[in-house]
Amino acid sequence: MKSKSDIFSDTAIAHGFFGRNGGASSGLYSSLNCSKFVNDDASSVAENLKTVQHKLDAEKLITLNQVHGNRCIVADKDTESNIQADAIATDISGIAIGILTADCGPVLLADEENHVIGAAHAGWRGAMRGVIQSTVDTMLKLGAKTGKIKAAVGPCICKESYEIGDDFKREFKGSGSCFALVGSKLHFDLPKYCKEILLSAGILQENVDVLYVDTYAHPDDYFSYRFANQHTNGVCGRQISAICLK
Repeated sequence: MKSKSDIFSDTAIAHGFFGRNGGASSGLYSSLNCSKFVNDDASSVAENLKTVQHKLDAEKLITLNQVHGNRCIVADKDTESNIQADAIATDISGIAIGILTADCGPVLLADEENHVIGAAHAGWRGAMRGVIQSTVDTMLKLGAKTGKIKAAVGPCICKESYEIGDDFKREFKGSGSCFALVGSKLHFDLPKYCKEILLSAGILQENVDVLYVDTYAHPDDYFSYRFANQHTNGVCGRQISAICLK
């Protein structure tokens, strides 16, 4: 499975879309669960986060208490993890910023020239509520330029696996272009929706990369909340997607 985007320069940016393997957690959390909020053993989660930090060669790794909102915080060397928000941006080298997902869309962004990065947790609710636009706006305040921002949408539930009901369509406010019939069932294209929002925020087409890796279709490689609810008892870890200025 692809764990990086080719859109970011290896000389300026360290990043990764980490899957569920290669960590210390056990059972249904096996093994690189990076969430402190799913009742996994705290020491295992701490070890997993340290593993990711080391892989990115970062001085610090900051994660959030995500609530499907649109708040984006600015991180510096004194920022601690677990702030309630769904996106994070920084212009400080050595700080890795991470987003936790289990079907939602992880969006990593970087303006390498102006030394600003961002990360957004974009499920359909958060995306609809403006979390991607909020992240871009926060990056611009830190000195990024819209035409220079590159963005990658990582592993998430994809159209083929994302069957929805009429209640979803009633609640959803946005373009109908992301709805599609798969067989006779209505489905939603989350990565396409994230890309559309990035483009509407002014990010250039050539600066947007979508990995199109389906978390639901690959439960051995990724945590999937929908798969866990349909095929186990609903217990599900969270994988991390993180980015750091070198």
